Amino acid sequence: MSETAAMQAAESEDPTEDQFISYRVTWKEPGADTSRTTRCLIDAAHLSRPGDVEQRNELLRKMIAIRHLPRGLAEADRIVLLDVLPICNCMTYPNGPCQFAEYGGTRFRLLPSTPANFEALHDRHDDQIMGRVHNTLSVEFLTMVREKYSHQ
Repeated sequence: MSETAAMQAAESEDPTEDQFISYRVTWKEPGADTSRTTRCLIDAAHLSRPGDVEQRNELLRKMIAIRHLPRGLAEADRIVLLDVLPICNCMTYPNGPCQFAEYGGTRFRLLPSTPANFEALHDRHDDQIMGRVHNTLSVEFLTMVREKYSHQ
């Protein structure tokens, strides 16, 4: 690629374009018996460490506190996260068809592989193998890949 073409490609990308990551979050207040579930969007630009779960959870707690707690009590410390699940980001928010809906919204799947006792992680998007792993580690590997890549 020529230097001019590379500069034009870099200029055509809009760095201010936001990428939102959607989560289904189950939470409760400390000491409460009941939990609530809500949908939260995080602007990826607010994540200085994209793979850091603690930073993501802190942003989610702040957002939930602001949206669901009374004014004056809206503090992130008053939110206990019980479950955080990424929601398919191949959909247009809030309602759009998921290209993986027929598979329960999951892009990645495990299939038996050779050699024996190994499983292969397949990407339904292009039907390529993401990796092979021993079956004792396959669920953790699948969970890690789904959390990192979701439907991007």
